[in-house]
Amino acid sequence: MLQAPRNSHVQPLHVWEHVQKLTLCRQLLQQCCDEYGARHGIRIEIDSRHFTRAFFVWLDAISHNDDYRRRNPRDFYQFACGALLRELLHEKAVHSATHAPLQAQTPVDVASWWPAGYMLTYFCIGLLKRTLREECGLDVEPADALSQPEVWQSFRENLVEEPSLAIAYFDKFMGLEPNWREPGFVANRPACARVTRIMRPV
Repeated sequence: MLQAPRNSHVQPLHVWEHVQKLTLCRQLLQQCCDEYGARHGIRIEIDSRHFTRAFFVWLDAISHNDDYRRRNPRDFYQFACGALLRELLHEKAVHSATHAPLQAQTPVDVASWWPAGYMLTYFCIGLLKRTLREECGLDVEPADALSQPEVWQSFRENLVEEPSLAIAYFDKFMGLEPNWREPGFVANRPACARVTRIMRPV
């Protein structure tokens, strides 16, 4: 679902380098929107102003946690992709441009029930999978929670009060132990706590 933009000047870059550049990140997101529309018949459009705001807030957040990337790259990229999902959802960086019927309270087809949330989640999953393959030599797959409508319903409802819960749900979708209380803080991640204990001198 996620491929580098076809440009001879940027092809050698890994996806992690792409996504940290505004124009290239938007190209990757547009590609995902196009694929989503072709697959589900729902047109998703990017709001350029909201996307740009989300991008720079996210870039600032990951730059402040770059030391964690050196200590635990696997979990850093997991957190970074979850944080990107948080900002894109919070800023409403995309919206459905296809007229949809009145939505039911409970999702049956999540792709149609919550197009923006569903598409952005899969965008960030694709980004994470490719980043971990290129940067860490790891292949990962989502957990069963990704196919459970009740988890998606809880995800959408809880975001209204706490946008940072997008990070916790993203962890859950990838089979990691979420930090439900303060998901926006790297230091409180379960994986970070384990690394800190290992590195602490005895």
